[in-house]
Amino acid sequence: MDLSNILGALTGNDAASAVAQNLNLDSKQVSSVITAALPSLLGAMQKNASSEAGAASLAQALGQHAGNAGNILNNLKATDLTDGNKILSHIFGGNLSNVLGGISKSTGVASNSVSNILASIAPSLLAILGKQNGNSGAAGIGNLLGGLLGGSQQGSGLGSILGAAMKDKDGDGKPDILGGLGSLFGK
Repeated sequence: MDLSNILGALTGNDAASAVAQNLNLDSKQVSSVITAALPSLLGAMQKNASSEAGAASLAQALGQHAGNAGNILNNLKATDLTDGNKILSHIFGGNLSNVLGGISKSTGVASNSVSNILASIAPSLLAILGKQNGNSGAAGIGNLLGGLLGGSQQGSGLGSILGAAMKDKDGDGKPDILGGLGSLFGK
């Protein structure tokens, strides 16, 4: 599995439409937010998994959600925003508002809508990653996320591009991709 597969699972096959309908938004807005946010979500998870405690915590969360990977569309139709918001808080910690603001600015979607979209997809993202991680536990999470972001998965050129963009070269605490997405969306 590579980033394009994950992105397809979260935006294709009526997935974006299901989230849009739940939140009373346009499905194009939902797709643009998910596309813009996925590298930040995975990058923050990778950063969290770089410590032993963080990897163990993420492994537990992935294991709890892995059983729900069977039907992502149904999961997105019946999303639990409370669970999703907890997941986002764990993933981004104190950087959550900065990340939401950056994605909002780059996509033109209001920050509260960005928050709701990400809370809607967070449990499904953990389910997808949990299924992919399988029984690897904390030891396999770093490899899984590194492969997705670093492009080591075959055919994952998108992973290489997004992995490079996840770096924080300017030291502002946000992945550099958030500043560069404005040009992609005409901002």
